Amino acid sequence: MRLDGGIACLNFVNTKDNRSKETGMDYLSHYRDLLDLCERLELMPAKTRQVLERLAKAYPDQARQEFDKTIALRELLYRAFSQLIEKGKPPELELQQLSTQLANALSYLELHFDKTSKEMKLIYTRPALEQPSWLMLQSVAELLTGKELSLLKKCPSCYWLFLDRSKNKSRKWCSMATCGDVSKVKQAYHRKKKERKKP
Repeated sequence: MRLDGGIACLNFVNTKDNRSKETGMDYLSHYRDLLDLCERLELMPAKTRQVLERLAKAYPDQARQEFDKTIALRELLYRAFSQLIEKGKPPELELQQLSTQLANALSYLELHFDKTSKEMKLIYTRPALEQPSWLMLQSVAELLTGKELSLLKKCPSCYWLFLDRSKNKSRKWCSMATCGDVSKVKQAYHRKKKERKKP
């Protein structure tokens, strides 16, 4: 799976491939997939991942419940971000639901002094099966309250979300190597088709 979102929460939302099609592939099917994603996004140290894997094995029903809740969060985020892009503001119901989840997730954060970097960091110190969703919500809070929210865009081809950090803010596609090239091929095909029809 490509990581074209530019921030963890958007890469999380983009774990459903090609949202322009109902049959798009879902990259997340098990709780372990959430841990894989968190590790790939460098949100979770290996030690924490190992602890959560053991918890998921010990409490499989709870792990499945948390997985389902996290997928519901993903779809909530997609609806909220999509309307924010299209109408300039998120839907009120989704915003209320998101606020409740954010307040709960952020309440488990604790200040931690990193001896290596000598910096204070907000981290989750208590292992819990909810941690993957908490980490995504922490990323959501950073996006919604930061300076890059105005960079949020939706790919017109696959409907993935991304931050346009290009110099002149003219990026159109999630990736020129995929959706951009496909669009160019389609345009060239239709252009040649029109030319062949001309007398």
